[in-house]
Amino acid sequence: MVESKKIVEITPQQRKFCELLILYDGERTATECAIEAGYSEKSARQIASQLQNREKYPKVYDYILMLREEQHKKYHVNYNRHMRRLKELSLSAEEKGNYTAAVSAEISRGKAAGLYVDRKEILTGSIDNMPKQEVERRLEELKKRFPKVINSIAIETQSKDERKKFKSKNSKK
Repeated sequence: MVESKKIVEITPQQRKFCELLILYDGERTATECAIEAGYSEKSARQIASQLQNREKYPKVYDYILMLREEQHKKYHVNYNRHMRRLKELSLSAEEKGNYTAAVSAEISRGKAAGLYVDRKEILTGSIDNMPKQEVERRLEELKKRFPKVINSIAIETQSKDERKKFKSKNSKK
């Protein structure tokens, strides 16, 4: 259950409802929490609604708010806590020899610290609408900008062609 530092004057059943509501936040409905707190199944839906109404049950409402605030403080994510947690995960994964997870945690730390920048270029137009000379000029630009990528693709394509030739020569024998 959720621990509260302030004592609010509500019944034990109301207190249990509030604590269950916060504990199962989103996993169970308020009606289910009311039933688990001991309210009748027939009236649980109505009671759950009323207990969350500030005008009808201000102390219960305030207690729910107080519990939510405590949960927020306890699980609030801030930059330092996030970075510290990612570091712990990285070191733990590394100690266990799980280097993939360790690297992933370190990359996440780097992204959180702003060391990585996602860069996306949106190009409009189509190669189909470009004149042949423009296409050739753009290809030459790309070869100059990304020589390693272009060369590795060319080598990979060559390797595939050589394998095909080798297969066809051997199948004729």
